[in-house]
Amino acid sequence: MTDSGQRWRTLTPRLKRVVMWGAADQGRVNRPILESLGCEIVALVDDTPGLGTPFAGVPLLAGWNALEGWLSNQDASVLGFVIAIGNPWGHVRRHLHARLVGAGLTPVSFADPTALLCRSAAIGDGLQAMAQVIVHNDARIGLQCILNTRCLVEHDCVLDDGVEIGPGAVLCGRVEIGAHTWIGAGATVRPRVKIGRNVIVGVGAAVVSDIPDGTVAVGVPARPVTGRSTPSAIAESEKV
Repeated sequence: MTDSGQRWRTLTPRLKRVVMWGAADQGRVNRPILESLGCEIVALVDDTPGLGTPFAGVPLLAGWNALEGWLSNQDASVLGFVIAIGNPWGHVRRHLHARLVGAGLTPVSFADPTALLCRSAAIGDGLQAMAQVIVHNDARIGLQCILNTRCLVEHDCVLDDGVEIGPGAVLCGRVEIGAHTWIGAGATVRPRVKIGRNVIVGVGAAVVSDIPDGTVAVGVPARPVTGRSTPSAIAESEKV
């Protein structure tokens, strides 16, 4: 019998002082997990007009310029960062990741203590794994991915950067998912299916065949919705 202590691993941040970009729902979900892992959120950053801090005693910095001013009085080398912005904004997480690394901060990867991450899985920087997530053998998870409560990433799946998997969604074996794609809550993806980048798969969908880039797909079986573009696809199309 395999020793479960050897098969599964924890994901606890090395740096305990954390700057969190995003002061809304994803941040409120992340905070108790981070605190259970011994971390302290020392500052929040959010450029949403009129937003107040959700955490008493934690300063809320209004965007990049405010963060730079705050960092001028800090030792950035001891600060980690978490980007608490859910999809369909995976492309935003990747952009902010690069800027924050450039400012000297270190990306934090973490998993709820109830999550099961197989030791053979490759985990990219900035992973956020919620309660009861399972990531099986030899899966590969890219940069700045979010795995929500009770989702299952089966063996040999490949998730590119900025992917988010919704609560209770199931990725069967050898599924491939492109950058910035969002798999909705309760969706199921059959084995060996390839889903493109900048895709949204609707809640409860059953994905039984490949889905091209920039598509919104819903239903059982999942089919493209005509005339719909995802925010990340629009952002890429507008690049100069």
